[in-house]
Amino acid sequence: MKAKIHVQADKKIGRIHPDIYGHFLELTYHCFYGGLWAEMLKVRKFEGDDGEGMRYGVVKPWYAIGRTENTHFMHDNTTYYCGNQSQKIVSKEHSDHKMGIGQGDLFFQKEKSYDIRLNLRQSGIKGPITITLEGEKGLYATHDIHLIDSEWTRFAFKLKSNRTDPNGHLTVTFKGDGILWLGTVSLMPDDHLSGYRRDVINAIQEIKPPNMRWPGGNFVSHYLWEDGVGDTDRRPPRPNFAYREYKGEEIDVSTKWEPNDVGIDEFIQLCRLVEAKPYVAVNSGDGTADEAAHLVEYCNGTSSTPYGDKRIQNGHTDPYGVKLWGIGNEMFGNWQGGHVDEETYARRHFAIARAMRDVDPDIKIVATGGRHWFYPGWNQALFRTARDSFDYLSLHSYAKKYRITMKKEDLKDPDFAREFYYYIVSSPYGMEEQIKLTGREIREALSDTSEVAVAYDEWNCWAYKAPYHEVDFALRDGLYTAGAFHAFRRQWDVLKLANFSMTVNCLPMIRVNRFGLFFNPQYLIFKMYMNHQGPNLIESKVECEIFPAPEYEKGRTQAIGNIPYLDASATMSEDGKTLFLGMINMHDSQTIETEISLAGWEPESNGKIICLDGEHYMTENTFEEPENITIKEKTLEGMNSLMIHSFPPHSVTILELYKKG
Repeated sequence: MKAKIHVQADKKIGRIHPDIYGHFLELTYHCFYGGLWAEMLKVRKFEGDDGEGMRYGVVKPWYAIGRTENTHFMHDNTTYYCGNQSQKIVSKEHSDHKMGIGQGDLFFQKEKSYDIRLNLRQSGIKGPITITLEGEKGLYATHDIHLIDSEWTRFAFKLKSNRTDPNGHLTVTFKGDGILWLGTVSLMPDDHLSGYRRDVINAIQEIKPPNMRWPGGNFVSHYLWEDGVGDTDRRPPRPNFAYREYKGEEIDVSTKWEPNDVGIDEFIQLCRLVEAKPYVAVNSGDGTADEAAHLVEYCNGTSSTPYGDKRIQNGHTDPYGVKLWGIGNEMFGNWQGGHVDEETYARRHFAIARAMRDVDPDIKIVATGGRHWFYPGWNQALFRTARDSFDYLSLHSYAKKYRITMKKEDLKDPDFAREFYYYIVSSPYGMEEQIKLTGREIREALSDTSEVAVAYDEWNCWAYKAPYHEVDFALRDGLYTAGAFHAFRRQWDVLKLANFSMTVNCLPMIRVNRFGLFFNPQYLIFKMYMNHQGPNLIESKVECEIFPAPEYEKGRTQAIGNIPYLDASATMSEDGKTLFLGMINMHDSQTIETEISLAGWEPESNGKIICLDGEHYMTENTFEEPENITIKEKTLEGMNSLMIHSFPPHSVTILELYKKG
């Protein structure tokens, strides 16, 4: 197959807003706990259910050590450190008998140190309380605590493992008679970064997120931000939204609750670690205008304000300066906590926005928008009732036409896999249609001079349903991601904010487990584009064969009838010396030999090519095979104003060219 691309390098179309490459992180679905957050223990605050039979009285997934007729284990709802429950161990055994609790499935590395923190209380215990790292290979590290006071006492120390063990255990035990209460226990590798996993933070830093949206998503509609600040060990655990959603399926029951260790302070620290702008959503489900205003004051207020002073008392002297805020999430949907009609949401949005801007008039606000063909009248109610109280109108898309009925196994059928491939790689054109139509709605309702922009603050492809949304992604999904970037760039005058959903474990760029991580193709595309692009969109035109556009959503065709197999997007560096030409070959099997002509700009003979491709569009990275798909980069020679380059099938390529002279 042959194609032509003409790039008018001296014709700037517009300036691409950097915030279109943002991320979305929801405070559930193993995105933080079991993902970003470095905590190694589950149910560290003993908030869950206990077992039956020989497991009775021990909160899952902890297990009993030394259970006899003279010992008793129970979850105690009378004496506790946080929330409303602790783990209690009662012993009437002789002085040489050891009892306590332990937790397994922990990955210890030789010569690595671990931060341990416990809040304990005792009655009648005469000897030490012993904390160990151990496993089938023996004892790896041990530390004794002498707990004399009968009140809650905190202990913090380090243990260094003398062995590597992928199935290690942490135990807390004592000998003889007495009573021990465990309020909280924490275990983290000591190389964590403010509580976050160093390897995950390093990976995110490489893709330079301009902003991060948090804490949800559906999660935000029941989120109480004030119980997520202060001493992390004192914060009450909260029900796991994802557990409720997947109840009855084969999921880890120990994640019924979440420890509430990541609140607004920790999120701001994450943004600082990766140099991203915070984008905070407030609860418009069961939340109030006062709660939202208090959060703005907590983030941006000085010591002269009650909540600014509260932030300072929590150890954060300088205001956070959070300027980007969202009010609610998908409030049009009956799956959403606090789901309301459009008029009610518009009034609620207006009241919350007014209260927030009374605290800080300089903030920018994202309103919950909707596709008018799905939710007619939704946006119009906002335009009528709250027209001056938002700066962005949000859209979401997950390219999920097949999701309700599809299973991953269905992709073993090559005919369906090919059909699905073309649906996914063409979906960015449907997203672009949403942006265009919503931009038109805004202009018609608010005037052509309105500065209200579109915020595509959740987007991804979502093929099938999986517990905790831990969907496996393939090379085709990398092409989708690059296609979304190209669509967003073409709508530079309407779209000013976008957030990929999500970064870790849930519909993820990055998959994380206790041993390590691997990168999905979406991450690799982010890495390519964030490191090889310019801020200015340059005119480019493609002549290529086409294919018929699949339905974007059930019953709704694409706005564009036919789609070219080759999609191009050209950008220029700020100084005009580097041109970046992004190319997506969407053909499932054919290489496209392409004539590239450059006008108004002459390149050096040497350039660079950055490419993402694979053996098949179904190729995946996994924990076992993390490099099935990788970015390939090499130097090109013989670059000039008219050149021929071949783009392999199902691939994404960036040509980086340098101006001559």
